[in-house]
Amino acid sequence: MSGASPIDVGTRKQLFADDHIIGERQNVFRTLNQPTKYHDNPIIELAPPQQVGGDEHVIVMGTVMYDEDERIFKMWYECADYPWSFNVIAYATSVDGIHWERPNLGIMEFRGSRENNYVFHRGKRNVTAGIYKDPTAEEGSRRYKMIYNCGDGVGVAFSPDGLRWTPEPDVRVAKISDSPHSVMWEPRLGRYVAHSRHWEQMEFADGYGYGGPRGLGTRVVLQSESEDFISWTPYGIIMAPDDEDPPWTRQFYNMEWMPYEDVYFGFIAAYHVLPGMEEKITTGPPWMDTIDIQLSFSRDNRTWMRAGDRQTFIPTGPDEYDKGMVYIFQHPLVVGDEIRFYYAGFSGLHWATRRAEPQGGVVCMATLRLDGFVSMDAGEGALTTKALTMAGGRLVINADASLGSIAVEILDEEGRAIPGFSRAEADAFDGDSLRHTVTWSGSGDVSSLQGRPVVVQFHMDRTKLYSFVFAE
Repeated sequence: MSGASPIDVGTRKQLFADDHIIGERQNVFRTLNQPTKYHDNPIIELAPPQQVGGDEHVIVMGTVMYDEDERIFKMWYECADYPWSFNVIAYATSVDGIHWERPNLGIMEFRGSRENNYVFHRGKRNVTAGIYKDPTAEEGSRRYKMIYNCGDGVGVAFSPDGLRWTPEPDVRVAKISDSPHSVMWEPRLGRYVAHSRHWEQMEFADGYGYGGPRGLGTRVVLQSESEDFISWTPYGIIMAPDDEDPPWTRQFYNMEWMPYEDVYFGFIAAYHVLPGMEEKITTGPPWMDTIDIQLSFSRDNRTWMRAGDRQTFIPTGPDEYDKGMVYIFQHPLVVGDEIRFYYAGFSGLHWATRRAEPQGGVVCMATLRLDGFVSMDAGEGALTTKALTMAGGRLVINADASLGSIAVEILDEEGRAIPGFSRAEADAFDGDSLRHTVTWSGSGDVSSLQGRPVVVQFHMDRTKLYSFVFAE
């Protein structure tokens, strides 16, 4: 066993996106798990359907939250006409997050009428807003906060109710961006954190450089930070393609993100196009000019890494409504025993409007089991942690062993089984549970091990292990 100092996991849930707590693996493999798309997608679709060149609206991006105070789901979705000459933010509510109402608010005039659910519009083209109800703000005019594309950078706006917005004309979060934005208060850093798109001139070892449209460079993700939502400082580029990405996957449109337990997951909108073909595409492979989602991971909300071996987390298609592009809404939500991903699905491709092709644009949903981002899978194998110290009274696992079984052994730092927690005394689990308490000879009490360095060994037979925690 390693002589390194034990990792204090306390009563915090441990996930497997990286090797932070993993010591050894024997025939155990890390697996990226894709969310399941809702069977009745799309959940919001505007009518009448948009025509090529028409002024009917489609949905292009948005924000979803659950308001704990009002006990309803709230959605702000951006909709656009075909040439993207008039983009506006609309508002919807839901009791269950699946069936949505679009209230007649009477706030903003559109085509001579106020009978609509529109709440924000700033000039021509897109606003690409990220909206956030600030739990740290007192009741007042700045309870709701927004960052959006204001034409010459990323601006901010405030609202007392999420409906009536006041822009701050002199504030800029970042100098450039025209893609979906994401923002929230980060209590660990003690500041607001915003993600926006940036352009970077990059060189790749294989020689496939990317000038992008008009030679702007490669699309990357920029993080900006602020203590008051007014004065913003660029932290730097936190996510960019590299030499391990194939030439057709070296454009990151944006990265939505969410805190999850004591870590963070990010959702990269990966744009697929060959260098030099962005605005010249006619025909090509089925992935050409599409956007899908890859997974990323961070432990400190500043240093990000790719997760799941750069595989696709939420793919396009196979249905018509999202066969062209997928954009995650800000922010995915934990609802009961599932994680919900709301997203804009497009039937058309990225440059559809430049080629007079149908665009599409609807709101969709996909779900994932709790902790289900990445699992450790085995036909028959063993996963051994590094030395840990904990503060819990029982060991709880999230695992699917319905086709086999999983048994847990707890060792000391020297690799010896601790009496009472050996594999021979372990009660094997052969079910599928989000919260199974591990037992040995019928007892799940591990409180005698609190504060003592221990090593946990999972003996897996046809098992998917998603997480474990020493619960209080």
